[in-house]
Amino acid sequence: MEKSVELQERKKRKTFREFGVLMVLAAIVVVLSIASPSFLNPINLINVVRQTVEIGVMAIGMTFVIVSAEIDLSVGSIFGASAMLAALIIKSGADPTLAFLASIGMGCGIGFANGFLSTKARMPAFIVTLGTMQLFRSVAYGISGGQSISAFPEQSLNSWVFQMGGNIGPIPVQVIIMGVMFVIAHVVMTKTKFGFDTYATGGNKRGAMLGGINTDRVKIVSFMLCGALCAFAGIISIAYLKSVPTTAGTGREMDVIAAVILGGAALTGGRGTILGTLIGAIIMSVIKNGMVLLSVPAFWQTGFIGVVIILAVLLDTWITQSGKNK
Repeated sequence: MEKSVELQERKKRKTFREFGVLMVLAAIVVVLSIASPSFLNPINLINVVRQTVEIGVMAIGMTFVIVSAEIDLSVGSIFGASAMLAALIIKSGADPTLAFLASIGMGCGIGFANGFLSTKARMPAFIVTLGTMQLFRSVAYGISGGQSISAFPEQSLNSWVFQMGGNIGPIPVQVIIMGVMFVIAHVVMTKTKFGFDTYATGGNKRGAMLGGINTDRVKIVSFMLCGALCAFAGIISIAYLKSVPTTAGTGREMDVIAAVILGGAALTGGRGTILGTLIGAIIMSVIKNGMVLLSVPAFWQTGFIGVVIILAVLLDTWITQSGKNK
């Protein structure tokens, strides 16, 4: 009976968090609509949704990592290095499908390394991914010779890979892809054994181990999933921009982590939802778009994101403590 009541309370708190985040998004939209008449322009709104895609896809993977009580600071570098690898393969005249597979493979490989070192070598994920963040940022620069990659062969631009950068009517294909991925991730997180194991691992690792869950495997798979999705986001970026700058992915780790935390996930693990992450990713894109429309200097934009992260954690802490005190 007590467990049933506790589960109901957790469900209420989760719903309250998601509703609260949704209200924050609505408030931001109202403020920006008043501050900048251009914000509600249909073209601008499409740009906002398009800008959500890369952060959103990467944030799906980060949700699994954070719910399992880990962190991945290398996501921006995985994005950049994987995109650069794919771009170089396409530039050479090879089949874009090969470039896609190589990029996803690279993302999975980096994710596996992060997960293996964090679990089997017992190194803190913060340190491991801080190291791989620096390493693969250098790899991205090294394999490209410090040059941006563009001007792909015409036959490659007609392939299915680049079709992801197009539209179906007024709707960008990449937005449809992101929507499908969020639905799949939601099902995995809420309806499958792996999703249950991820929550259990992050919520109480020792209890999960005693319950027969291979917590190391859960964490390694979560890191691999995160790496693969970061690489996929890099491919989407190539499809849309038709180029890869040497700075691709720089700073994206903060945007992605902020989106997941804004969505209600706890850095201590065991809590977070895919729906919350989606709302968090939209908030990040809306804020960034609004600051550009309001001509906020770039250095203040970064600082504002930091403030948003701090406020989100404070709000989450307050909600959690309020729930415990009832």
